[in-house]
Amino acid sequence: MINLEVRCVEKFMIQTKGLTKTFKKKKVVENLDLQIKEGEIYGFLGPNGAGKSTTIRMLLGLARPSSGTIEMFGKNLQDNKSFILKKTGSLVESPSYYGHLTAYENLEVLRRLLEIPKSRIDEVLSIVRLNREAKRPVKGFSLGMKQRLGIAAAMLGNPELLILDEPTNGLDPSGIHEIRELIRSLPKEHGTTVLVSSHLLSEIDLMATQLGIIAKGQLVFQNSIEEIRKKSMSRIGFHVNNPVEVKTLINSSHAVNEEGIVYVDYLADAKVAAMIDVIVSHKYEIYRVQEEKKSLEEIFLTITNGEASL
Repeated sequence: MINLEVRCVEKFMIQTKGLTKTFKKKKVVENLDLQIKEGEIYGFLGPNGAGKSTTIRMLLGLARPSSGTIEMFGKNLQDNKSFILKKTGSLVESPSYYGHLTAYENLEVLRRLLEIPKSRIDEVLSIVRLNREAKRPVKGFSLGMKQRLGIAAAMLGNPELLILDEPTNGLDPSGIHEIRELIRSLPKEHGTTVLVSSHLLSEIDLMATQLGIIAKGQLVFQNSIEEIRKKSMSRIGFHVNNPVEVKTLINSSHAVNEEGIVYVDYLADAKVAAMIDVIVSHKYEIYRVQEEKKSLEEIFLTITNGEASL
């Protein structure tokens, strides 16, 4: 009897190998190996000037790589550009539009170029929640509404892959929330894989399932958001009356901070209780015990060597 083992093969929507772009002898993108799976929201994160936009332009065929390869939908981009771009929607920088035309009319211009049914306009306006504003001239739209119209235009051809470069840049908190919720809905409700770039880890954390961090043109991290959290374990702080002596007593490897708090690496609850017993049994006073975690911003700065502030 033959034992047949069925294996689930992961499907990559985007896969680059050694992707490099050189400008005037300077490598702005260097040996980038991106792996973006079907159905993901992939957060492409990095400080301004790290190479995010250059990478995206190469993925969209707007810039030619100096070396390396790009595969999208399992096909080489250079040899299958027309096929790939028909399945890809994008919003790079600010969306272009005709201010005197309505939202519907702006999309109608694109629809004719794409040669798709008129019904698709109402569908995408509904997806980005602009159906009630369809007959308004775009010049009266808020910045957030214009960004949503840009995403509607990117989705007009019913793409399987959507690439968004800094889609929340310049928006107020309400506009950011609108775009974030829209992006989060796309894979589940419409089967769209999304690559979204940003320089703000706090924003990516609220919408992405996977994360790639680029710094000085190089990919320095690629995994899930949860994995990046694990890179910085919590620590336990004991605020005591004699921190120098307690530090020696509990064999802490951390420096005592200005508030007189002694830190140890993360411990389970039972071990924290045992350490408290040791401190108290030696007649030291404990004012409070606290658990501290590094913020996502601190982790980001550590990974990118502190080259940007969030």
